[in-house]
Amino acid sequence: MNDEKTFPLTLDFAGQHYTGRITPSTETGKSGMPVYFRVTLGDKLFAYLCCGDNGWSEKDPSGADRPEGLVKAIGNYILEFYE
Repeated sequence: MNDEKTFPLTLDFAGQHYTGRITPSTETGKSGMPVYFRVTLGDKLFAYLCCGDNGWSEKDPSGADRPEGLVKAIGNYILEFYE
């Protein structure tokens, strides 16, 4: 993980306000974008997210109950940050 490139997360989703941090991996894909991201909400790890052909998903799904659509919303937030 590249802690020097951590950026803040602030997002409203389904009537809930989320804050946290997003840390990119040091590994990058062909486009130069990091391959996956560590997402922390508050001070707790939410997930490691990656973007593939089928959209955003958890790198190592833990089976934790996540609000439907939140992974995609955070993924879109990441994409906007890199635009």
